Amino acid sequence: MASIQFGILLFPFQLSDCAMPLDIIFSSTKRALASMEGAGFPAGISERGIPEIQFHYIAATSLDPVRLYTAGFTTLPTTTVADCPKLDYLLIGGPETSYIQNLPSEVSRFLQERVTEVTTIFTTCTGAMVLAAAGVLDGIEATTNHGAVPLAQQLLPKVKWTREKQWVVSEGGKFWTAGGACAGMDMFAHWVMGKYGVDVATYAFAALDYSPRGQDKQLVQLPSVKWTA
Repeated sequence: MASIQFGILLFPFQLSDCAMPLDIIFSSTKRALASMEGAGFPAGISERGIPEIQFHYIAATSLDPVRLYTAGFTTLPTTTVADCPKLDYLLIGGPETSYIQNLPSEVSRFLQERVTEVTTIFTTCTGAMVLAAAGVLDGIEATTNHGAVPLAQQLLPKVKWTREKQWVVSEGGKFWTAGGACAGMDMFAHWVMGKYGVDVATYAFAALDYSPRGQDKQLVQLPSVKWTA
């Protein structure tokens, strides 16, 4: 089976917008679950985890370090929008409004070209406004950081913005758009539960000491973990 190709678009976003979803994903992989079997996870749980996954950190124009919005944190791209391989999934974190209003043309073009290729585009916080600025979300219900919804409605009125839910899944599942950073983590938790099962999610999240919330902000009750060691 070919490995899953997962892209993360790099620009000055808040670190937790992407770091928390990526931890949810990686903790649910066969590799991560297998490493925990000796520490008390049930034998065989790893076989039901996410298979091999390759992450691509995508910069606009060069492989120079990208300085994120949070605390001077920098990260190294692995590819650019021009050279990025074919993707199955794409994650977009949330930048400041100034980036959205001056979205680089190469980033806009990349999003327009890749939207039909990928299975799903995920956004957290104001990341949905990046997609909207590229014209990709016209006519689609979506959310962003709930505090930014009025601004999103003003700047990008062709999108059906809402803040009634912590995240919104578009018809057909192409777009998963979350509110703030922690809502993005919860959104990915539900994606894992839906695609790989509650049993995988239960142990993956136990390793993080994490309990997800639903779209209504209420805690989700997962089965209790019984450590075997």
